[in-house]
Amino acid sequence: MSLWPVPLTGRLTLRGRLPHPLLPDHRLSADVSPVRTWWVWERVVLGVWMLTTVVLTRSYTGNLVSLLAVRYIPMPIQSLRDVIDNPITFLVQKGSSQADTIQTAESGVFRDINNLQKEGRFQTFDASEVTKNLDVKVRRGDHTLIHVDDVTKMMMAQDFSVTGKCDFYLAREEFLTAMGAMAGPKDSPLINAVSRRIITVREAGMYDHWINSYTPNMTTCLNPPTTMAVRSSLSLSNIWGTLVVYVAGLAISFHVFCFELIYSHLR
Repeated sequence: MSLWPVPLTGRLTLRGRLPHPLLPDHRLSADVSPVRTWWVWERVVLGVWMLTTVVLTRSYTGNLVSLLAVRYIPMPIQSLRDVIDNPITFLVQKGSSQADTIQTAESGVFRDINNLQKEGRFQTFDASEVTKNLDVKVRRGDHTLIHVDDVTKMMMAQDFSVTGKCDFYLAREEFLTAMGAMAGPKDSPLINAVSRRIITVREAGMYDHWINSYTPNMTTCLNPPTTMAVRSSLSLSNIWGTLVVYVAGLAISFHVFCFELIYSHLR
């Protein structure tokens, strides 16, 4: 057996005849070329690229699914303070108790709303214009309307019966309780009896039941969904992020390949 000396970058070969009683003679060769280890910066680049790709892919996939499957319905106005803080114009019926309370307030949130007149964001309208203001200004999205709760619900129900959509919503905050009464002859013995019956009917919930039964779709838009599922086809604007990641990966791979060629040539 003879051992051939080789450089570190060559191939080590063992030559010789190995007699064995059960096996025929053969030659034994072994490739023990030293394996080139990775540099530290190569591992760092690979790790950073893999991490970036995973993060971008997961994030873009989640945003794409959310965009195509679910759409959120904004409801920014939930209180009087929201009206002040947002560029919304306040509408109130002229001569109503709500308008009188706001215009005569000397402090608090009602005073702040009254001050919106200086900016042109507080407007009054006649009673005959309430439906027009709801259908045009409020539907446009830059106006909000304050009115009696039952009347507002009726207008929303009527609009749903015509359009089949809930284009309006009620704010969560309630304010300025309105009082309703029936007029009768002074000192009439029927006043006390009728008053007790009215209170009983109101407390039993019969008044709300009659209102809901009288107006179709009265409760349909009282609790509108904040999200809605949609079905839409993909377009180039939906998948441009994927194309950007793909092109960026190709560009980086090409630059790394050119760098390796130059580095190998310089060695």
